[in-house]
Amino acid sequence: MTTAPALVATRPVVDARAGLFERVGDVSALAVLRIVLGPVVIVHLWPFLADARVGVSYDDHFWHPYAPWVPRPTGELWALLLWVGMVSAVLMSLGVLTRLTTTVTFLVVAGNLLLSETHFRHNRAFLAILLFGLTLLPTGRTRSFDAWWRCRRGLPALTAEALLWPLVMLRVQVSLVYFASGFSKLIDPDWLSGVVLWDRVVRYQGDIHPAPFWVVDLLTWRPLFYVVAPVAIATELFLAVGLWLPRTRLLAIRVAIVFHLAIELGASVEVFSLAAIAALAIWVTPAPRDRVIRLGHGTRRARTLARIVPALDWFDRFRIEDPQPGDPDVVLVDRDGTTVHGRAAVRGIVERLPVTFPLAPVVRP
Repeated sequence: MTTAPALVATRPVVDARAGLFERVGDVSALAVLRIVLGPVVIVHLWPFLADARVGVSYDDHFWHPYAPWVPRPTGELWALLLWVGMVSAVLMSLGVLTRLTTTVTFLVVAGNLLLSETHFRHNRAFLAILLFGLTLLPTGRTRSFDAWWRCRRGLPALTAEALLWPLVMLRVQVSLVYFASGFSKLIDPDWLSGVVLWDRVVRYQGDIHPAPFWVVDLLTWRPLFYVVAPVAIATELFLAVGLWLPRTRLLAIRVAIVFHLAIELGASVEVFSLAAIAALAIWVTPAPRDRVIRLGHGTRRARTLARIVPALDWFDRFRIEDPQPGDPDVVLVDRDGTTVHGRAAVRGIVERLPVTFPLAPVVRP
């Protein structure tokens, strides 16, 4: 195990004196978002492509262009562009000519969205915005075929540091989605009183079967929604603010995952839940290896962590160093210099690995 340089986690993530459009930070965590959005785009485009494959074009149904001057492609050209978008999404995930394929993927998704007003859905616009943000960032410099091929040719790796304003733009957009949704429901008496949610469950209660009758009765019990609706609204408003604050960010991310999974189970939102959960990657602090793990060599726990941390640290949160004299088997040094060991260190590690993140609450400090 190679000993890393002295701890640098206490350095500022970005220069606070720099202006918004001058701040620089590491955006390698967004490579994970790029990888995940490829399959999301495929799921999004597949219904359109399924229609095109059987000869059903977008203009075989009612459609209305956003502006008279918008070009009207033929059905064959539309189908071809959908295929281009699918292939480009795969290449984007793999990181092949990443900047180009990300841009092409965005143009196909946005072009299909803007082809007709009948194609508009908020979740589709949300996906297009995420893709647009990725076109502005060098996410192909890590976790990509491009980076691997550059290494194979003996060229030095490119830095993943970039201007942070596109990341800030994405964060603002995502938080505005939560705020606009929550605030619009807050001022709507039918939403606030639970009528909307209750009506939705009652109308689709047939989809709950074959659940026991008492489950159906409970889920369609009108007084329940006097509580459920305000909680749902409060959740969205909390996410709009909580994701920005370092002290509440981890809690907000957990709440967001549960919230979007609940939405996916209770409503038809196409790819919104998948895209929104993937978009949580934008809240990773843009500073690589800003925490240090020191592992002893003699315990099973240390050996296990030595194997799983490099494999699961997709956001590059940690660097592993050799232990110092007197160290216990596991030591975690946070970015502010705080040092913990034992179970508290294990919990801190588990809490910052995306795969094990949901398990952190059950690890006793």
